[in-house]
Amino acid sequence: MQQQKKSQPPAVLNRTRSLGKQQQQKPQQQQQQQQIQQQPKQGFTQLPSQKLTNIKTVDPFSDKSKQKTNSFAYVYNAGGIPCRVNHGCNTMKLQWNQGVEIGHLPYDPLMVTCFEGLVEEAHPYCFIATNAIKDMLNEQNAQEKVIPILAKLVWPLRTALSSQNDKVFMSSLEILKLLSNTIGSHLNSHLKNLLVPLSKRMDKKNQKEIIQDVLRQIQDNGGPDTLKVIKAAIPTYTNM
Repeated sequence: MQQQKKSQPPAVLNRTRSLGKQQQQKPQQQQQQQQIQQQPKQGFTQLPSQKLTNIKTVDPFSDKSKQKTNSFAYVYNAGGIPCRVNHGCNTMKLQWNQGVEIGHLPYDPLMVTCFEGLVEEAHPYCFIATNAIKDMLNEQNAQEKVIPILAKLVWPLRTALSSQNDKVFMSSLEILKLLSNTIGSHLNSHLKNLLVPLSKRMDKKNQKEIIQDVLRQIQDNGGPDTLKVIKAAIPTYTNM
């Protein structure tokens, strides 16, 4: 005789059906969660404090052996630049090591190395190179120390002025103006080489007037012969 299948109690049947429905709903719930995650966020997308950390910085855990031995970053990490960044509450300042007197520093090779560091884009190298140069050029006896090494400064400065990075270019332009204020007409013999990258930036409206102001300062410092050199490289220049 065939055995008849025992019918399951109603409670078991209901539990089995509910489990089946839950299994069918899981893929739908997962799909809905993915759609929510893919939707663009509204409102604040970042904390206000993140603005202070969105600076391009060097990775402290990167392989330093990959750095070129003649680069500014390599020299700084090796302790060859006697200063560091002092991070204040709202601003950053350059702090020279204790006991350092800027006027007694060897501008060659220190200033030459800092001029080579003008092309650096990562923090803190770009900040240190620019501000170390400013401090050395503003020193009382800077002119007599800069003129003998001027030829070593011009080419790294031109390289930085030729950078496609706007921040690097603007920092280098500021250094060019300060260099002109420091050595005056002694820059004239090298001026032609430094004007080439400036002429390529004159078509940018947000930079043209700044470049014109720097050129006017160079003309005032360089004397009457400077105007011919500037006009030959940048015909659109006007000293008005």
